[in-house]
Amino acid sequence: MSDIRSFSDKTKADDKSIGFDFQYYYFLYRILNLKTGQTVGLEVKDDVHSELDADFNILFQIKHTVKKNAEGGAIALTELDTDLWKTMRNWSEIIIDKSEGRTGVPQQLDYVRKTEFHLVTNKSLSTKNEFIAKIVEFQDGMCDVNTLQVHLKYLEEKTEDDTIKGYIRTVAKLEKTVLDAFLRHLKFELEVDDIIQRCKQALREKIIAEDKIDFVFERLDSNIRSENFFTVKNGESIVISFEQFSAKYRRLFDGGRSKQLQYYQFSPEVPADIFAQRFIKRLVEIEDISPDDEEDAVEYTRHKLRMTTLLSRWVQAGDLVQDEVMALHEDVVLRWRNNFRGAFKKCTNSAAVIEVATAILKTLRNERFQLSADQLPTELSNGELYHLSDIGRIGWHQDWKEND
Repeated sequence: MSDIRSFSDKTKADDKSIGFDFQYYYFLYRILNLKTGQTVGLEVKDDVHSELDADFNILFQIKHTVKKNAEGGAIALTELDTDLWKTMRNWSEIIIDKSEGRTGVPQQLDYVRKTEFHLVTNKSLSTKNEFIAKIVEFQDGMCDVNTLQVHLKYLEEKTEDDTIKGYIRTVAKLEKTVLDAFLRHLKFELEVDDIIQRCKQALREKIIAEDKIDFVFERLDSNIRSENFFTVKNGESIVISFEQFSAKYRRLFDGGRSKQLQYYQFSPEVPADIFAQRFIKRLVEIEDISPDDEEDAVEYTRHKLRMTTLLSRWVQAGDLVQDEVMALHEDVVLRWRNNFRGAFKKCTNSAAVIEVATAILKTLRNERFQLSADQLPTELSNGELYHLSDIGRIGWHQDWKEND
């Protein structure tokens, strides 16, 4: 089999998509760790950046790989890794950026001393990566910048990749005191492969109940993605402060700490033959919908399925117990019976029967039923009616039982 990868393989969307998602979730993780007066940005000053108190910045370069080692984990960050040296080159160019006024050593030193540079990747640390080992020694005071300059020269000569040679050369060209300050503020966050779990752990640390973690995460994820989309669409930068985050999303966290039922957002898949459902047949009998009114049939089916799915989720999550669900069903059946009993006594023809049946349905559709301590929204209250009709406990036409 040929080892040559096709152009499509080299550019396939899956690899790029997971890289973008990794960057986004790291951004979300940083948001969840914001403190008063701090901000986080996405693709503004770097892949991700954070502005801390006293005009101090942290730049995050985010690198993700789908390549695996023999054990099935992510490959290691090697000493001559393109991700490593491209990142180092990028930061070096930022440090000496003349358009930002950093034309001389004083300005460059002032910038570096107020900035940390973090390479964040799911790659593991190679035991043969002497560069990172020497950075650790340098930051621990075990060697000086001269040692690192010598090692940079060694790496430039060692590699046969002209692109990586150029990257290393750019770093090595930094003025000695600037290079010293830069390398002291260099950080490596390796093996960051559980970024979604890190986000969820941050939610736990905000005193979100364990059974509400996924719910809060899903809503927060959805809302921030939407916010980012509209921000970019409006030509604005994605930057959020602690104060903005708190103001916009406080309700999500309040909901995660509340004992009230959480109404998960989802769109249930409807069955292929919608009109074969018992409750739909009951509605057709009283001409609430016509036999070809697929749009309303789909809408009512979704109401029913959302209600039954949520009841199941709440019971499984421990938010409800089964007797509370049964109490809801019995209460709604009793309300139906109170409206249905004797309603058809004065009906002399089928048109009158349909008129009364429709009136009963309309009355109950306008009610909002009580489930434990919660008053259900109209959609779910209607879904409860359709569910009870579907399992044969209630109907609308005076002869609905005979029509089964």
